[in-house]
Amino acid sequence: MSSGSQPYLTRLDHQHLLSFSGQESKKFLQGQLTCDVVKLENNQTVYGACCTPKGRMVANFRTIAHNDDLILSLPADQSEVLHQHLKKYAMFFRTVSIENVSESWVRMGLGGKGAAPLIASVFGEQPTDSAVIEGDAGLAFVASDHSQRFELWIKPEQAEAVWEKLSEKATAVPTTHWQLADIKDGIAWVTEASREEWIPQHLNWQAVNGVSFNKGCYTGQEIVARMKYLGKLKSRLYRFTLEGQNVPAIGSVINNEAGNKSGNLVSALASPASNTVELMAVVRKDDIESAMTLAETNTPLYLQSLPYDVED
Repeated sequence: MSSGSQPYLTRLDHQHLLSFSGQESKKFLQGQLTCDVVKLENNQTVYGACCTPKGRMVANFRTIAHNDDLILSLPADQSEVLHQHLKKYAMFFRTVSIENVSESWVRMGLGGKGAAPLIASVFGEQPTDSAVIEGDAGLAFVASDHSQRFELWIKPEQAEAVWEKLSEKATAVPTTHWQLADIKDGIAWVTEASREEWIPQHLNWQAVNGVSFNKGCYTGQEIVARMKYLGKLKSRLYRFTLEGQNVPAIGSVINNEAGNKSGNLVSALASPASNTVELMAVVRKDDIESAMTLAETNTPLYLQSLPYDVED
């Protein structure tokens, strides 16, 4: 693992890429996704989600506009699920093409103090905000301001050279290092185990600008908007730790102090450096001041902070 005093470098093969191309691709996705893709210009990025008519997320992702295409980056186990889900609606838009382009890029994660200057050593500049910078090697953008993380999408023929250059000053770490950083940043991904379980606000997706409340209608919009404007959201995402290295399963029940169910586990990973498990769970807001436990083992959970504010 990285010592913390120098940048770290990892592969991001745990995510796949779906590309949407064609003249009607933005119009099509505008009616399906929570983010406003019409306002998304080339080389900009934003989080988003795709919901069922009941507002439950089929998948959530990062959206990148590149060369007039829209590329969604999401957990590998949900890429084909989302492809098939959207394919049903895309048939009404004759110019829309959907393709898995994961093999078109070698994706790397670069993080930690000193990561930004390393980006500049490859691209000649540092990415900022939601802008994607493009160079001969590929693309780079900010993955998280909170933990100084960047994603690099490198052309396959240049990947080895870029990796070697970055490795001169960055420590290579497992992908789980990046996934742990996602948890600490409060970024929860829909996986096969949690598909169609949560509305976007359950996972704080509005807090990371993954939901536009001004864009107009899209599938599931009525439910998502109702939760915002009528104030009926009773549960949301919180971050916890538990002691030890035994990682509970996604969906595990979380109990409140009285021993009653408060919610369910969304994501969890062991953190060997601290001998804890980092996890996120959707639990009732009214219970958050009580002593929370993992129901199956009655193990105490310790509430941790998130790096963003949440408005319900």
